[in-house]
Amino acid sequence: MPAAAAPPRSAPATHPVFGGWSATRWQYTSAASPQRVADVVCDLGGSVTLSLTATAFILAIDVAGRGIHSVSGACEVHGDELLLRSDGADGPERVRFRQNGDTLSLQSDVSGWDFDNSGEDQAAAFVAVLVRL
Repeated sequence: MPAAAAPPRSAPATHPVFGGWSATRWQYTSAASPQRVADVVCDLGGSVTLSLTATAFILAIDVAGRGIHSVSGACEVHGDELLLRSDGADGPERVRFRQNGDTLSLQSDVSGWDFDNSGEDQAAAFVAVLVRL
């Protein structure tokens, strides 16, 4: 009797959050001084793009006077959270998300930003609003 054929492999699952995104808001609020707020897009005139796939992410931030910074790594979607593990990082960063059509909102209470351009990130909460590219 011939062996049964293995079932065909299905394509990776797709999720509406996968694709390219551009930030209209990318804001950090200092944990130590909540009145200290920096919005990379609105306050600093920067640009932020985020690309998400079923297995990877690429984040690019361009801020005048601070240069271009990019981060990439593995991406997973778990419920309403993105798990982003930067290349070389010990563990993933968890970012809550909500998507409504072509608008994506991100939020994390555990983030960091260099508020005084000293080269040292300070603990901060993070929120962002992005639109689909």
